[in-house]
Amino acid sequence: MNKIIITCLTTFFATIGLIHLYDNWYIDYNLRKYSVYYAHNMEHNEGTHPELAMALENMDVIYKPDKKNIRYREDGGYTINKNFLDSEQFSINYNRGEKELLYGYYDITYKSYYFNGAFKLTRAYDSSVGHDEIDIKTVDQEALYKEIYNNFGFLVEANVNRKPLINMQKEFNKKYYKRFN
Repeated sequence: MNKIIITCLTTFFATIGLIHLYDNWYIDYNLRKYSVYYAHNMEHNEGTHPELAMALENMDVIYKPDKKNIRYREDGGYTINKNFLDSEQFSINYNRGEKELLYGYYDITYKSYYFNGAFKLTRAYDSSVGHDEIDIKTVDQEALYKEIYNNFGFLVEANVNRKPLINMQKEFNKKYYKRFN
């Protein structure tokens, strides 16, 4: 009798443990892989760009289209470089090692723009005349975001319509709603 109870309890706890591991791993993977889709379908404040933030943050699991003059780097952070005529270069990155979320965009005029976790502009620098800080109030942010999407929006477009088999929009909203609102 005791052997039967011990066997049943062991089987029960092993099954519960496996279900728990599967749920935790699959939910996290699903939220990361389809993060651009979920971000696109989530309500967010004007001026935040959750689709691009999620695309950069989860670049290791989302679909990355092969495009001419585009190079993906995943060494310590995620970087996408776009080259034209072997001289003009645009670059956008996400640094995983920072204490706070930080995204950077670098254009051909040697200007650097830094964004917070909601992908709102927080700092800007002009390296062409030294490392002078630019007042972000003087930056045409709408034109800047348009330029960024012009150069790197293909990553969002490639993932925004990739629907998950199991829709976990509610879980995504629980996790990221405050960040983008």
